[in-house]
Amino acid sequence: MFTEASAVAVLNGNTDTSVICDSELALLAIDRGEWQEAVERLERALAMIDEYRMHDYVSCLLAFAGASRLAVHRGDLTEARRQLARAMRARPSATYALPYVAVRLRLQLAKACLAIAEVVSARQLLREIHDILSHRPALGTLTGEVEKFRRVLASSAAGVTGLSPLTPAELRLLPYLQTHLTAGGIAERLFVSSHTVKAEMKSIYNKLGVSSRSEAVQKATTVGLLGASPM
Repeated sequence: MFTEASAVAVLNGNTDTSVICDSELALLAIDRGEWQEAVERLERALAMIDEYRMHDYVSCLLAFAGASRLAVHRGDLTEARRQLARAMRARPSATYALPYVAVRLRLQLAKACLAIAEVVSARQLLREIHDILSHRPALGTLTGEVEKFRRVLASSAAGVTGLSPLTPAELRLLPYLQTHLTAGGIAERLFVSSHTVKAEMKSIYNKLGVSSRSEAVQKATTVGLLGASPM
């Protein structure tokens, strides 16, 4: 059905559907160990994302997750982390409004994190999955996949490594660190208190392993968490 839907989407110029279908087919191929099919599907999905500048679309996030898992398989940890960063940066847009996509995305990212021993990140993603499932629990066999992975993670001997990913609130604040705005100014833009902004900034510094605003911007840009400065 995904194959047929992808073909029809291409004929009708429906890029969102085409990207979703190819991404799902790639992930299914990865789970079966059919890596060449995964490569072909992901290359097509990623090319379409680049052509139509769809990098922050919810429909594209599964492609980044699949690309990260593929890079892990190839032993290219730099590329794996780059693709992870792309998906992690945009994941706040994947909410329980589209619960299947939101949960499947985070599950695939958690698998990639565990593969490179980023256990803390995998656990954070599982917590986000739990929050989504609390709103939309009826997701069929996907809930079983989540529980299976939860058991794998719990029994993992990889150890706790890496830093926690930025929360959705911290990701919303992060671009404002590039601006001239003070904590109070950022608070006005985000409709939160200055205390909240200062606490989130401190958390961002801790997670990025930096001690200043400029260092946070530099580190976030290096790992792919920051794009253009907000207007």
